[in-house]
Amino acid sequence: MKIGHISDLHFGAHEDEVRDALLAHLNEAELDLVIASGDITQSATVDEFEQAQAFFSRLTCPLLCIPGNHDLPGMDFARFISPFGRYKRFIAQELNPQFQSALVQVKGINSARMILPHWNWANGSISRTQCRDIKRTFAASTAPWRVVTVHHPAMNSKDFPLDVSLYNVRRFLSAVDEAKVDVVLAGHQHHAYIEPRVMDGHTTLFLNASTGMSHRIRRQPHGFNILNFAPTSVRIDMLRYDKGSFTIFEAMSYSK
Repeated sequence: MKIGHISDLHFGAHEDEVRDALLAHLNEAELDLVIASGDITQSATVDEFEQAQAFFSRLTCPLLCIPGNHDLPGMDFARFISPFGRYKRFIAQELNPQFQSALVQVKGINSARMILPHWNWANGSISRTQCRDIKRTFAASTAPWRVVTVHHPAMNSKDFPLDVSLYNVRRFLSAVDEAKVDVVLAGHQHHAYIEPRVMDGHTTLFLNASTGMSHRIRRQPHGFNILNFAPTSVRIDMLRYDKGSFTIFEAMSYSK
């Protein structure tokens, strides 16, 4: 099974030529699923969501999408009355979606919040209910591979350390460990990396994607990931945009 992992598209602050190259590559890759791990828009405006909707409608495979902090309106009444109203209208009704196949089970978790007990509301949080949902989802799963996607990463890259901006990160990691999740996909930092975590003999790969098309890059060009799942192994290709197309700059294989 072949899954594309894109993140931080930031429609409204994107580059058109990169958008077109990304869409072409996703469709030519013959993917079984695309996972978009949040920050679909820059400012959560109707126009930006319409652009995102048009982009997703041209994908030739199913989409599993979760919101990010940029997908909530800014400091206006809409943020407090219907924070995910526009996202639900144009992208998806379900904020914590699921996808299941015989080989891979995917659980999306919405870590974006309307308000937080912190000056920076761009941070994320995972609730107890969501942690129970993770454990319940995979307790009933028979798929060999277990994947969770969130917007805010729970781990940091060793080569580009940023503060983890996820409240209740220990609670989330505990749920990931208990459910024996194999891969956690995230974005937010606009920096691609893979960090393994071993707990009680089980390895979880924390995989971040760079920004797919935004001009807000951080030390890396635009990029995304492709995961190729076999029954007992996964190959992860990390791609970067260069001279009009996306090419693999790093690859990793992991076997159970």
